Amino acid sequence: MRWLAIHLPDLPLEVFARARAAEAPLAVCVHRRGERILRCNTAAMRAGIGPGQGVGAARARCAELTIMPRRPAAEQEALEHLAAWSIRFTPQVSLAPPRALLLDVAASLRLFGGADALLAQVSGGISARGYQGRFAMAPTPLGALVWARQLGASAGTASWPMIPDLDALHAALDGLPLAALGLSARECEDLTALGLRRVADVLRLPRPGLRERLGSKRVDWLERLLGETPDPRPTFVPPPRFSARIELPAEVDLAESLVFPCRRLLGELAGFLRGRQAGVPRLDWRFGHAGRAATCFSLGAAQPLADPERWLELLRGQLERMELPAPVREIALAATAVLPLSPRSGELFPELARPGCRPDPALLDRLRARLGRDAVRGLALAADHRPERAWRWSEPGETGGGSARLDRPLWLLPQPVPLEERDGKPWLDGALDLGAERERIDTGWWDDCAVARDYFIATNGRGERLWVYRELRGRRGWYLHGRFD
Repeated sequence: MRWLAIHLPDLPLEVFARARAAEAPLAVCVHRRGERILRCNTAAMRAGIGPGQGVGAARARCAELTIMPRRPAAEQEALEHLAAWSIRFTPQVSLAPPRALLLDVAASLRLFGGADALLAQVSGGISARGYQGRFAMAPTPLGALVWARQLGASAGTASWPMIPDLDALHAALDGLPLAALGLSARECEDLTALGLRRVADVLRLPRPGLRERLGSKRVDWLERLLGETPDPRPTFVPPPRFSARIELPAEVDLAESLVFPCRRLLGELAGFLRGRQAGVPRLDWRFGHAGRAATCFSLGAAQPLADPERWLELLRGQLERMELPAPVREIALAATAVLPLSPRSGELFPELARPGCRPDPALLDRLRARLGRDAVRGLALAADHRPERAWRWSEPGETGGGSARLDRPLWLLPQPVPLEERDGKPWLDGALDLGAERERIDTGWWDDCAVARDYFIATNGRGERLWVYRELRGRRGWYLHGRFD
């Protein structure tokens, strides 16, 4: 066993159904001799809807039925997102359009604890993303794909179709009907007219005659299926950026009701990031409306995140405060800054590590999601001697480029306050004791904000320490600039 096939028979329906938390009658239609139902969910089947039924008859049978036109582009996008997620199991992932993936898991079986354990993880992840796959393993990619389409097990099945070697593959294929070979209706009719009913009947035919009957392309396919000729598969390469969208089966009026489809998109993002061992510091959301401009907003994090639950928590805070200007018909998510996650080194003695050295990133993200990004900021030192310019707004936890002076107060007044002068000394509810030390600042001539001051740590009659200065130029007045704790 080398190849794992993931077949998604209901992909045309699931690209819409996964946006719904509760199951309501839903169907997908195609234009084939008029509009016909291609796929429908269980709720629609209970109402008497089935594949091949006309759209008009289906609506007459079930008034609550939602019918969506098939979206091949959305199916391809969903397949690529699942391929990006599958890279966590093996780097050798190939697309098998229109509804399947192929994974070369030869080197992954031991890592994930064997074939059963690997299949359980793959099937569970597929189901969590809103898809129902059918799975099979075989020594050739086409063998796994054919077996998954015909008899593949779905998620939750106790046993999985596993074909260990080429001999077992030949034996397994013998009993399958001709349709398992993907033949056209005309080809099946021709072979049936010759008395052939099973794949075993075809395999017994001489290859030269089979080439004349079916053509070289079909026989080459058959030889790759049996492992008689190589079948190289192009490896899927995920895009450098993430983008995904969900078209809602029905318009949504309340922002809080968008949590479920947004969770699906975040799950796809998490799979994309997991395969690349990366995170994103920012997500761009777009809610599409009918007949008006889309609602767009962004969510940011203090550090790159890959955890979908953390992003969902931030999104909930945004949605709780949001009033939609119109019902939402489509949701799109984009992440352009995909950054590798640095491995964290643990503490040798975690109980001795100093707590509170850095702000909690999760708390910062929650506050920013609820209050706005500009409402939660940090203070950092700046390399400037002027007190009013020795700090700047920054990202929380950023240290800046300056150095703190212990002989300066943390509390500066918004503007220096002029002080009364008596007998050559500053006065504030009494004469201030200036002490013997002073700090002279004479700088800023290059940016038209020059200062020339002598600063003193003054003490008033109540013992409070104040930071005052005297101008060295002009009127040479006294000013209160800060207070010490």
